Amino acid sequence: MGYKLHCATKYDVKYSHGDFNHKSEEFHELLDALKVDYSGEQYDSEFEVFRKDWQEAIDKLKNLNSLPQDDQEDIMWVVKKMQYTLEHIIDCMEYLLEESDPENDFLHLSYF
Repeated sequence: MGYKLHCATKYDVKYSHGDFNHKSEEFHELLDALKVDYSGEQYDSEFEVFRKDWQEAIDKLKNLNSLPQDDQEDIMWVVKKMQYTLEHIIDCMEYLLEESDPENDFLHLSYF
């Protein structure tokens, strides 16, 4: 299992730095709580997420209070488990979106 989450800035294997270090399992749990589809399985160190789904996840985090109570609780349970603030997670996800290859409809993410 990898240690630090990276996002492919170009699909020709140039990676940005990321955050969520040593949080691969927790990050997948966050995506699940946000109901984001991604390629592969929960414990894969490489996976892809469609850009529109990634943006929708960011929007859900920004507007958490507008979600049903059960969804809010599920998301905040994972946020607490990740040991980051909600704002930090949003900032990191926005950074990864900005750094990802704009020519692709998806973000290619890797832990290594």
